[in-house]
Formats: sequence, C-alpha cells, structure tokens
Amino acid sequence: MADAPTAATQAAPEVPQELSAEKMMQDNLLLLGVIFFIFYFLLIRPHQKRLKKHQEMMKSLAKGNKVLTGGGIIGAIVKFEGDDIVVVEIAQGVRVRVSRASISEVLDDKTPSESANDN
Repeated sequence: MADAPTAATQAAPEVPQELSAEKMMQDNLLLLGVIFFIFYFLLIRPHQKRLKKHQEMMKSLAKGNKVLTGGGIIGAIVKFEGDDIVVVEIAQGVRVRVSRASISEVLDDKTPSESANDN
C-alpha cells in the first residue's frame, strides 16, 4: 500500500515561471486595452462631441440672440466687445458684460421674454 500514489504525492506538473509571467502580462495588457476603449466610448468621445457643439454655438452667436449664461442669467445679446466679451441685456436698460465662454446655450425666440420687472 505504501507504493500506491496518493493525491498528496501526485502534484500537478510545474509550469515554468516564464510562461506564467508572460501569460499574466498578456492578460493585463488585454484588460488595460478593454478599459481604455470603455473610457473612450463612454467618457472621452461624448465630451469631445459636446465641446465641439459648444464651440460651434459660440461662433454662431449673433446680435439679438436670447442666451443663458453659466450663472443662470437669461438675456439678449446687444453687442460684442472684441472676441471675448458680449454685452447682454437682462432687463430693460440693464446691460451686463459677460465672457463669451460663459454663455451656455442659445434659447429659442419662442420662449416668453418676461423679465422680473414686467408686471
């Protein structure tokens, strides 16, 4: 009975260290590639599309457009001062100078144009 092999004496053949390390390296690179593509399609690409759309909107600003600033102020563009500054009228006779980059969107002309002072 002593000659019969037991489960403890029958060990699995050893895998050379170079092969297992190489396999782990390939698996890690594959995983890293998959993570990169997930980040690209879920985060980077949509952000680039939004940025491009915002830049096109900023280039198409014109006098008379109703705009919403990043601070939540709604008004109409009165004039441009250089390339970076826009004068926005937020109420009758009240004009504010804002940065062109702070304009978050152009509103429809169909929205009611009531100000807080119109009672």
